[in-house]
Amino acid sequence: MPLLVFVLCAEQCKIQPEPPLYNGGMLKDQHAIPGTGDRRNSLSFSLKKIDAATKYCFSIWIRTKDAESAMITASLVTQDTRLKCIGTVTAYKGCWSFLKGGFVLSSPSNASTLYIKNLDSRDAGIEITSASLQPFTPQQWRLNQDTKINQARKLAVTVHVSDREGRQVQGAAIRVEQLSKDFPFGSAIAESIIANPPYQKWFVERFNAAVFENELKWNATEFTQGQVNYTLPDQMLEFVQANQITARGHNIFWENPQYIPEWAQNLTGSGLESAVTSRIQSLMHKYRGDFVHWDVNNEMLHFDFYEDRLGPNATLRLFKAAHQSDPLATLFMNEFNVVETCRDTESTVDAYVLRMRGLQRGGVRVGGIGLQGHFDVPNPPLMRGVLDKLATLGLPIWLTEVDISNEFTKETQAVYLEEVVREGFSHPAVNGIVLWSAFRRGRCYQMCLTDGNFSNLATGEAVDKLMKEWSSDGLEGRSDEHGCYSFFAFLGEYKVTAQYGDKTVDSTFCVSQARETKHFNIQL
Repeated sequence: MPLLVFVLCAEQCKIQPEPPLYNGGMLKDQHAIPGTGDRRNSLSFSLKKIDAATKYCFSIWIRTKDAESAMITASLVTQDTRLKCIGTVTAYKGCWSFLKGGFVLSSPSNASTLYIKNLDSRDAGIEITSASLQPFTPQQWRLNQDTKINQARKLAVTVHVSDREGRQVQGAAIRVEQLSKDFPFGSAIAESIIANPPYQKWFVERFNAAVFENELKWNATEFTQGQVNYTLPDQMLEFVQANQITARGHNIFWENPQYIPEWAQNLTGSGLESAVTSRIQSLMHKYRGDFVHWDVNNEMLHFDFYEDRLGPNATLRLFKAAHQSDPLATLFMNEFNVVETCRDTESTVDAYVLRMRGLQRGGVRVGGIGLQGHFDVPNPPLMRGVLDKLATLGLPIWLTEVDISNEFTKETQAVYLEEVVREGFSHPAVNGIVLWSAFRRGRCYQMCLTDGNFSNLATGEAVDKLMKEWSSDGLEGRSDEHGCYSFFAFLGEYKVTAQYGDKTVDSTFCVSQARETKHFNIQL
């Protein structure tokens, strides 16, 4: 059964709800049960058999009758566990909003309850319709991912081989070598990569994208006011540019006071305004054109240092100044706990969309959606639902800081990492993935990919496995009776070698996003 996708476009008032996905699935013909003692703000569905490892996609349309808006959360209670949030949505009076999420259980349950609750203190009077709960086995889920990968990340290619007279050549030996990959997949790096050949070799063999873990942050470049030092990021930039690695700029500002220079924390008014302007001019003018992205004001859904001191339009001014300093860089809104979980009420998917829309209405050129991706136990159905809704913004989505909590063994980290990366890569709106695995002084933030000798850990092996799977390198075959050799190629740059008799010809070509088969001619 195909996995259906339906999302409500942000800022659209839906007067009529859509029919339930999958005809309601397990909830077909079921009626919600009003909550005991709070019938207007809590509803539930009783579920019988829930299988372990099966992905359950949940969706429902919701609106409020009384309150102008309310935050609605879906949760699940089984015999053994409680999942506090499997999906969330901001519902509005008179407009239907679409909640899409889901869950995966580690052990089966014969009796469960799915709750839909208003988390706000005021009486909302929630109404629901078109509820759906559809199970997918691991095999069905993987098949759907592979199908979407083939559609979004690959293209049919046909090589036509002919002689100098234009006659088709049958039986020519064809070998395809992938020189580079179009999809940016990378990792954070730290100053420890400078003058470190083993680390550099290990990194370049795998990744085509990078972000500096800490070295560009304001606290690192101007620890003491007026003493700006870009020595470390300069050396790191030299490494990535020498190896044609795409670099993200992280970050210009950080709303969390813990990571703002101590001297700047004591500034207010014109003094802080002057320091902020100096920071933008110094950083952005120096590195103009060097970084394809900039995380402008990191984690602004959770913290408000600058807006508290410089006014509610501070973020608008920061984005506008960054764009003026480097017009070609894509500016990102980078945040945590948007795609990882829905338990964090500060950074629900609707909170992210609302803030993004506010910036756009303020005239800001926000060009990218940055989702950090610091996961514990991944929830792929929820992750997909979040990505689907964010995709309605029409902006490129990047998973910018992916890792798995170190509360798990390295083997478990590897399993969860593959789940997250595969789900991200299979979503057509995701344009890049960066892991948060910089190796610094023998350790990493939460998740390392290698040991101190740069031999892969289980997580590194998981990355290599995916990189091999998502490569079209080393394909071999022969031209058919029409002089053709056809194959499906992951987007990127290729070298093709055709050999027939004593003649060998090499040529290069690019496979880029397109709807039609790419045809390439080789003349022997």
